[in-house]
Amino acid sequence: MPHADTYKFFQAYVTNVRDFLSAETEIRRIINRSLKTGKRLTASVQTKVYALLYSTYSEASFMKMILTPHGFDQPFVDEILRQESIQEKWLKCLELAFRKFSKQAKGSEIPNKALELKRIIQKFIVDPSIIRNKIAHGQLTVALNSKNTNLNLTITNQLDNLDFVTIYRWFEINKQLCSIIEDLIESPDKAHHNYYYSKYQSLEAFIVKTNSWTVETKLKTKSMTKIVIRNGTINS
Repeated sequence: MPHADTYKFFQAYVTNVRDFLSAETEIRRIINRSLKTGKRLTASVQTKVYALLYSTYSEASFMKMILTPHGFDQPFVDEILRQESIQEKWLKCLELAFRKFSKQAKGSEIPNKALELKRIIQKFIVDPSIIRNKIAHGQLTVALNSKNTNLNLTITNQLDNLDFVTIYRWFEINKQLCSIIEDLIESPDKAHHNYYYSKYQSLEAFIVKTNSWTVETKLKTKSMTKIVIRNGTINS
């Protein structure tokens, strides 16, 4: 488990994550209201703020996950934090989480499960981080390349097309993904047998169900604030 001195940090991140999620609900309501009243420019600005909120939430939820009590030993935590990029941190965390699995697992079982989660991490954690980083570094509407020597038209188009439904999906997928990995970190064998498949199937179901969501389709239905996920069932 992490060093005892880090427990206060874990508690701090628990509080921070909770408050981030409360803020997420509020800003989603505001954006939803702006769109329904025709304030598109206001909604566009609020959407960029929403993306920044997700960026900071994602960091807090990751720290909460790796500092969870009865989880990684402190050397593992230190090894994860030594990684330079978001991608490297997540993949190292995943590698160490699966390392805790029992050696009785079938030969292809762990690699297959790790591959499933790596795919989700890449698509919904790592790839969006590029957009978030551009906004955080002052490139709110027009993006530059990594060396700031030219414009990046691809990322600029992604910024232009960014909407609150996409960011909402980032939040939900991050929450469910962290829940899966946190279970593996805290109790690998128990989580492996009892929780992994049900939680993973719930996450996959959410990804598939929401893949076709757009701002327009959601505005024609109930408010996004009324979307509830209970017991692995998605209601909208």
